[in-house]
Amino acid sequence: MASHSRQVLLDLVWWKGRIEDLVAAARMIPEGEFPVVVLDRAGAQAALRKVLDGEALPGDLTAWTEELHMREDVDIEPGHEDLLTQFLFEMSTPELFEPMTFSQRNDLREAS
Repeated sequence: MASHSRQVLLDLVWWKGRIEDLVAAARMIPEGEFPVVVLDRAGAQAALRKVLDGEALPGDLTAWTEELHMREDVDIEPGHEDLLTQFLFEMSTPELFEPMTFSQRNDLREAS
């Protein structure tokens, strides 16, 4: 069962599927199981790329970062804790920071 729980978390971290399904599956991991996975810069970049490429909405990015930010079983890439924690915090709280809009998404896509 722990290997299944680990795969559920890896799918969440790598955003492999519909965000609603991934979050629901991660929340079904039994208490006491603690299969720790790591969010790294590549995972964060892949999530941003999904939004920039129009594969996901900015609200999906908010839901994804919200879930990751609150999970104790998702660690942050060593050496990049400040950057990734700030990314998770800012993207998960658009009410405190400016939410990503489609025009910003297009501007970021052109810049990359």
